Amino acid sequence: MAPKRHSFPPPARASTPTRESPSTDTTDPPATPGPINMNTSGDVVIGAQAVLVPPSPGLQNPFIRELKSAPGSRARPARKLQGKHANDRTGAGVKKQRAKPKTPDEKMVEATVGATAALSISAVEKPFRFMELPGEIRNLIYRYTFERPKQALLVHRPRMASLRPRTRIDRQRTLKSDLKDRELGAELSLTKSRRARKDPKNITKRETNRPFWGLTQVCSQIRQEFRPMYLHKQEIGMDLTGIVQYLQTFYFTAPTEFAKLTNVSRRQDMPFHGNLTIAVGDKTTVVEQSSEGVEVVPLLDLWANSYRIEAGFGRYLKNNYNPAADGEAKDLYRLFGRRVLPTRQCSQMNTLWRTILRARALASVTLHRKPASRTVEFSSLTPGSPDFFLASRVVPLPELVVVSTKPFMHILFRAECAEPWMTDFVSEIPKFPQDWLAAHGFADMEYFDVKVGVAPAGLDRRTRV
Repeated sequence: MAPKRHSFPPPARASTPTRESPSTDTTDPPATPGPINMNTSGDVVIGAQAVLVPPSPGLQNPFIRELKSAPGSRARPARKLQGKHANDRTGAGVKKQRAKPKTPDEKMVEATVGATAALSISAVEKPFRFMELPGEIRNLIYRYTFERPKQALLVHRPRMASLRPRTRIDRQRTLKSDLKDRELGAELSLTKSRRARKDPKNITKRETNRPFWGLTQVCSQIRQEFRPMYLHKQEIGMDLTGIVQYLQTFYFTAPTEFAKLTNVSRRQDMPFHGNLTIAVGDKTTVVEQSSEGVEVVPLLDLWANSYRIEAGFGRYLKNNYNPAADGEAKDLYRLFGRRVLPTRQCSQMNTLWRTILRARALASVTLHRKPASRTVEFSSLTPGSPDFFLASRVVPLPELVVVSTKPFMHILFRAECAEPWMTDFVSEIPKFPQDWLAAHGFADMEYFDVKVGVAPAGLDRRTRV
């Protein structure tokens, strides 16, 4: 099922935190932290326009063209019938039928069909010159394509290459990748209506969730004109574990654009657009359970320094879902500097966190949704903690205790941007004279713990420049 942003916040998209204003209005979704004087209207889709669809340019059959251009043979003069009438019986004994005169209606129909065929042939031979339209007209057509937007759910389905022997028996063996591909293909091609109806005649063809994407494949100029608008308006849904690979694939020019950003020109942003819904699964994957966690600093890095990239976290659609009780999804919005308010809206962006993201001061931000358990000494447990209470019930008291680790976010600063108290991989976060977590928007977390430290030498997972 496609991931849906829960309505708490409205799954408001964290647009690249641009356009911070002194207003206290909290109705706007998280936006890209860009320059203040930027236009806040963005790209608005206008209403439907009466756009005439040009005829499809086709290729004429070369065989028919040759027949038309080939010189015809000289017609032989018809022999005059001597002593015979045209309506007499032929030599085979079959009497010829005299053609009936056509009625005026039949003549009109025949003339109409002939004119329509002539227009169709003319349309095929003379394609519509879309590129000769003024740029304003082309923009209207581009915007018209987003009258009925649909989310495009991206699933990473890699092909496994194999060197198969050329024997008949080996070629008939099915690879695991083939079975997985068939399974995913069947799942994506089915709809509720198709499952409910067994009659093949009533099966409806599955509609594409990428309408008008062919405009990005016509030519380089149309792709350059349409692609920014397409990325901005087309909502992309994907799993949390695939976000970094998606950014590397579709924003491959990011390293070049990052190199253009300097301290002098920080009022400028990279010319990137996007509309992302990041799905958080109910069951953690192998990647999410690993000790490395899921890296998200490329997402924050690109989101915070682009013109307009909207992003939000959601869940795969399911029944009886209560967004108000989903502390995990709400805590993830803290990475965008926002808090989910009881009014199902997002707060304004935290200024200190915005400054950190815009300065690219972070070397790594990892999410550990299900960290592994760890073994500690019983004497190191805090009296009154749940782990201490459970371990104290064992008689005799054990020396070593296996304790579970709460899910956490691990924020690592670059050494040159670290604060004086950031000395270790996991540093002790100061609470006096000011609570660092509360000042940067990470207070009162419902699901995740927050760990802060300095990255070791050589660790920098930002977008490479």
